[in-house]
Amino acid sequence: MRRTGFTIIEVVVVFLLMLGVAFFVLPRSLNNTKQARLISKWTEKYSELEYMFSVIKAQSDSEIEKKFQTAQNDDDRKQIILETVKPYLRITSEPVQDYKQYYMNDVIVERSGRYHFDNFYLTSSNEIVGLKWLNKSCKNGGICGVMAFDVNGKDAPNIWGQDVFGINILREGIEPLGKGIAPDVLKNDCSKHGLGIYCSYYYLIGGKFD
Repeated sequence: MRRTGFTIIEVVVVFLLMLGVAFFVLPRSLNNTKQARLISKWTEKYSELEYMFSVIKAQSDSEIEKKFQTAQNDDDRKQIILETVKPYLRITSEPVQDYKQYYMNDVIVERSGRYHFDNFYLTSSNEIVGLKWLNKSCKNGGICGVMAFDVNGKDAPNIWGQDVFGINILREGIEPLGKGIAPDVLKNDCSKHGLGIYCSYYYLIGGKFD
């Protein structure tokens, strides 16, 4: 006689198998959704930054330019830039305490590194901003300074390429970190084996996260 239906044991086995699959698939799915949201926030932020720096360049007066060119050191120049962008970024507080950034390969950003920032600042939109000046008066072109943006604020993970992205400040404007780098180098850096610095540009040109 042909049996119809399933026994309770068979139903339980199938349920457990489905539960096991969900256990492995769901966390990755949720993580990918979160990463996609953070990348979207960075894309929006970069568009805002392009507009912001174009406005600053158009409105900069001779007094600001004079102060900048006669500044005694890079700290003074950084402060001038910080005061210039402050109303646009709506920086609302003193330097943030107890905040550290990590590279995508889980290595902490060391003080001697190019992408270490002495201070971070919180904005009214709950983003964290870092600024470093690199090129004295910046008269001769090249990269003048670097800015970092944690689009997730102090919330984890605080990792380059996941919720931390950055730009180079140029004499003529800005560019995302990684622009001009070969595609294979971009992809390798924007992986768990890399630093995640070049994700700032890699994602803007449609690069996919792992």
